[in-house]
Amino acid sequence: MPNSGVTDSPGKPWPSLRIVAALFAVALVALIADAAFRERGDFDYALMRPICRIGIPGFEPVLRFVSQLTGSFWAITLWAAMLAAFLVFRRWLEAAAMAAFPAAGAVNSLIRAAVGRSRPDFAELKFEQFQGIGNHNDYVSFPSGHVVGAVLLYGFLFILAREIRFAPARWLLRAGAAAIILLAGVARVWLGAHWVGDVLAGYALGGLALLVIGVMYRDLAPTVRGVPLIRAGFVPHDDSLPHAHALTSTILFRAGEVTKVYNPGFVPRMIYWLAFQARFAYAHNPVAIEAAVLRRNLAGKLTEYWFGVNSVAEALRADTIDGRLAITGRFTDGVDPRDHHRARQFLFELADRFDAAGLPTWQIDPRQPRSLGNLLELADGSYRIIDLESGLVSPLASPRAWWRAFRRGLVPIYDDVYFDLTRAYVEREAPRMAEVRGDPWVAELRDLLDRAEERANTWHRSEPRIWARMARLVTSGFGLFALGGWIRGKRTAGESRAQSWLHAAVDGWEADGRIDADECAGLRASIDSPEIQNVLPHFGVHLLIAVALRFPIGSIARITYTTGNLVVACVRFAARKIDHDEWRMATRIHSPLVILVAAMPGIGTFSYLVSGPVRSNRMLLRLVLDMVGDKLPLGIYRRLGLKRIIAGRSIAPASGIATTRGQT
Repeated sequence: MPNSGVTDSPGKPWPSLRIVAALFAVALVALIADAAFRERGDFDYALMRPICRIGIPGFEPVLRFVSQLTGSFWAITLWAAMLAAFLVFRRWLEAAAMAAFPAAGAVNSLIRAAVGRSRPDFAELKFEQFQGIGNHNDYVSFPSGHVVGAVLLYGFLFILAREIRFAPARWLLRAGAAAIILLAGVARVWLGAHWVGDVLAGYALGGLALLVIGVMYRDLAPTVRGVPLIRAGFVPHDDSLPHAHALTSTILFRAGEVTKVYNPGFVPRMIYWLAFQARFAYAHNPVAIEAAVLRRNLAGKLTEYWFGVNSVAEALRADTIDGRLAITGRFTDGVDPRDHHRARQFLFELADRFDAAGLPTWQIDPRQPRSLGNLLELADGSYRIIDLESGLVSPLASPRAWWRAFRRGLVPIYDDVYFDLTRAYVEREAPRMAEVRGDPWVAELRDLLDRAEERANTWHRSEPRIWARMARLVTSGFGLFALGGWIRGKRTAGESRAQSWLHAAVDGWEADGRIDADECAGLRASIDSPEIQNVLPHFGVHLLIAVALRFPIGSIARITYTTGNLVVACVRFAARKIDHDEWRMATRIHSPLVILVAAMPGIGTFSYLVSGPVRSNRMLLRLVLDMVGDKLPLGIYRRLGLKRIIAGRSIAPASGIATTRGQT
């Protein structure tokens, strides 16, 4: 029995593999675009000439043999033979990997149909090996199916060769597999069947598919050796003591406790990997077990509020039994439900309550065939749920449940609590909960909710969860919705920065004795006026741009931002989304003068200080011009006497207050 204990990492693919996968994907997309949108020209023929001119003795028979070996007949025959052999010897993982090969072939066919690129024309390829051979350029050629099949079949053999203990045999098999993969592409070009781009696309597509299969094999191989196809694997135990078997676990009854020890069969492990690209969490991820314990107790806590008693068997702790992860709970003394109709009515009510509180309902849904098996009837006629952990990732959920999961990036659905709904439910019901159960009970519930969410989030972050990431990408508008929030946040931060900058300028004038107390109060009131407040967020954005970007990118960003605001205001006015006064204010703020100044290096950061609302306030205009002037290089502002003209003569500062200046 292979080691499948808690030390197995549920980790993500190696960073180097991610880079390789990205390179394959980028190369494939680039080659597809080239084949679809560019006419063949001298470049295509130039790539073929060096290969087609190879004239090594014995080279042609080798290439023709490799081409036949990787052709449809022999490729399918070898694939079917290997698949059958793996099934006969119960090598389930290898058989599953082989069964996935046709998916790459289907993708290859779709790309061929979409691109429709014809094969090389022998009349134009005037090489000796093409003499007397009929043309076949009426068939599509992109990508090369021979190469895709060779990379997958012989690449997987290369991976499997690591299990051969006899080193010479291992290296001989690997060398042969690598040679066939390499020569398959050369053969297809040398024989005039494909363009070089077709072959490169075949390597990219085949390499990407092999990488996915290889990562799956690497992750699951240490955990599935010797496990049954579907039912749970053997867990050492004393047969004389009470025990039971479930789909993915063995259940041990010990002195008032029930321990569920996980060792799932191949199918549950495989389905979980396809869903989340990680090993079966309850068998290999201690954090997932901790999350399951907290989730079960959270559900039980809520049933106390709904029914007055805890209707879920208490989970006591996450456990480890003989190196395997387990959940240990309190033993429930009960029997199978006697009245199935009454039991189903209870489950319907409980499922509705779970759904309203954002809890997973799969294990208790009466439409689920095994739901009654998760229910015991107690001596007083009440019911208790004894299992809330799923053995399979199931697609059987209502459209509403799928939509909920998709919006939250929790797909596929698997024992997930929608914590935002749970928190909203608890806050909505908190006054009633405190009245029924007391304030300490509500505090315990909130603490349990916090811990359950933290463990669940940690569990999910430890797994690649590609489908969930794709769902989050779609529901976020491919980042555009988040971008809007990010921009609003930056505008708020910029507004705060602009406020500080202007008030620091007022402090500087007051410290220099250029204004008295009444003028200082008037300037501060001007800064806080609605007109100036409308300018400050945009001024703040320009300040942030100045920190992040340098010329000329900064100037381009400022122009784009200001012009975009002006255009949006005009469009909204034309669509009658804003009235004339709002449009007039927008044109005064994002004026052509502001756009012109925004383009200037250095002082472009302060372009909004020449907007209409600022220019109409003479004192404030003098203040900001003085602050901008101080930023001019080489002290030119003071040397030319402009500071005395704009800021006025400085009088003695009050009680020796030090001069200050706002900083951008």
